[in-house]
Amino acid sequence: HMRSTQDVSFERQARWLVLPLTNRTTTPQAGLRAQAIVEAVLAQHGARPVVAFEQENGEGVLFEAGSEESRQAMRAWVAEQNGRYVVSGVVHEWRYKTGVDGEPAVGVMIEIRDPAGELLYSGTGSRAGWARQSLGETGQRVIDDLIAPVID
Repeated sequence: HMRSTQDVSFERQARWLVLPLTNRTTTPQAGLRAQAIVEAVLAQHGARPVVAFEQENGEGVLFEAGSEESRQAMRAWVAEQNGRYVVSGVVHEWRYKTGVDGEPAVGVMIEIRDPAGELLYSGTGSRAGWARQSLGETGQRVIDDLIAPVID
């Protein structure tokens, strides 16, 4: 199930910056896992270079995007990166449903902005996978469905 602001097309050969997605789920690290999938999907569709924001806090834990501290760090990073497109978003759902089959359920919103913060594209997708599918595979399908139309 997909919704997006279509009719945009992005240059593959540009500097793409990928931020961690804000994790609004109860699943730890869901925003970082989604960020890694966004990176992989962009690369698969020929975007290059793709540069990901990675920052650890004092305990060596990678930032999720939720805190004010991490938002400031990401803004500063974007400002010095000289990128063309900035990809961010929100993970709404990232879990296995309860029940016998426990199929994976993923819900993600992706935004692509210019470095000044102007919104160029936004899409929301969700999908329940099959019982044999992993959360990662289901997340990959959702994120690919959101990114492929604007880059291919």
